Amino acid sequence: MLAVYKKELRSYFNNMLGWVIMAVTLVFIGFFTVVINVNALAPVFDYVLIYMIGYCIYVVLIPFVTMKSVASERHDKTEQLLLSLPIPTWKIIVAKYLAEMTFVAIPLLVAAFYPLIFSLFGTINFATVYATWLTLFFLLAAMVAMGTFFSSLSENQIVAAVTSVGVFFLLYFLSNIVSVLPSSSLFSLVCLYVVALIFGLIVRFLTRDTTMGIVCAAVPALGCFIWYIFDADAFSGLFANILYGLSIFDKFFNSVGYEILDLTAIVYYITIAFVFVFITVQSVEKRRWNS
Repeated sequence: MLAVYKKELRSYFNNMLGWVIMAVTLVFIGFFTVVINVNALAPVFDYVLIYMIGYCIYVVLIPFVTMKSVASERHDKTEQLLLSLPIPTWKIIVAKYLAEMTFVAIPLLVAAFYPLIFSLFGTINFATVYATWLTLFFLLAAMVAMGTFFSSLSENQIVAAVTSVGVFFLLYFLSNIVSVLPSSSLFSLVCLYVVALIFGLIVRFLTRDTTMGIVCAAVPALGCFIWYIFDADAFSGLFANILYGLSIFDKFFNSVGYEILDLTAIVYYITIAFVFVFITVQSVEKRRWNS
């Protein structure tokens, strides 16, 4: 596992793209630092981290970090060699994920020293800054896990990157999309049926078990139907509320800027990271046994 981690981390520094991603990240952090503080009465840094998400810098950069994680192995025909190692598939994926997170964390660690430097020139609220820093770190952990999953679905790195960027932008503007959705109970019921169908198809894809896929789609669909029969009013605006709850970026913006760390957001991001690492393992395992 350690060997896979070292190989993956080293790969970012053996090509120009890794250095460019790190340089661009640090340049934007520096740029926002100057813009925000040039006329500020007191040094401010938490807004620098917020701007890195608010101006979609990480939304674009993270897919370029994760796009090669699994896709490059498939493209270079080295995936089977990697999977032949005497370690479980989950250790390989976790090692790759940790290498990606290490690479992403390096610029953040550099930025973590900025508030200490600022404190030499004025008073800075360390609690707010580092609460925002930690929240951003766990948000990036969720994004990296999602990007790794999309990388496992294709052997083309560009397709993996474009897919990740598209999904991230969809999540970024999810609250705007939710605001124009109908709030009728019937609309929510139909949308939940579609979600149940998609879930069943995903289970079928991962397990190649048609019966399991049908069951996983039918059970939640039947549950929603029974619930709708007894309490149709509960479905009014339900689907829109569910979508809004999935907006990882809105949760970030709503939880930062305070001295208290929002543990709800942290647990939410850890859960997303765990789920996507898990389904990435299942996606790779499926190909392992099929081949």
